[in-house]
Amino acid sequence: MRLTDFLQLTNDLNNQTNLYLTIDQKAIPLAKVKITSTACLFIPGKKPLTKDKFIKLVQNIHGRSIPIYISQNDQKISVYGIQIMTSQNAIRLT
Repeated sequence: MRLTDFLQLTNDLNNQTNLYLTIDQKAIPLAKVKITSTACLFIPGKKPLTKDKFIKLVQNIHGRSIPIYISQNDQKISVYGIQIMTSQNAIRLT
């Protein structure tokens, strides 16, 4: 998934929506984001990023067609989709 796709899919969601990663049916908070010229890398942590904080970090980036990855146990995992969970005010990257 590319950053532009993610931003379009989440455009209409509440800004306080939290970001998670789903691994083995468990929700792991995505706490940090690292942007390079070639990728957007989410890093798990203890407290999840909100959509609002993420938007503020990427709003001035010009090359938004970069792919999204997740760093998990020193591996770079590609993101293929998202699961929007409005009842839990959460987005899960898959």
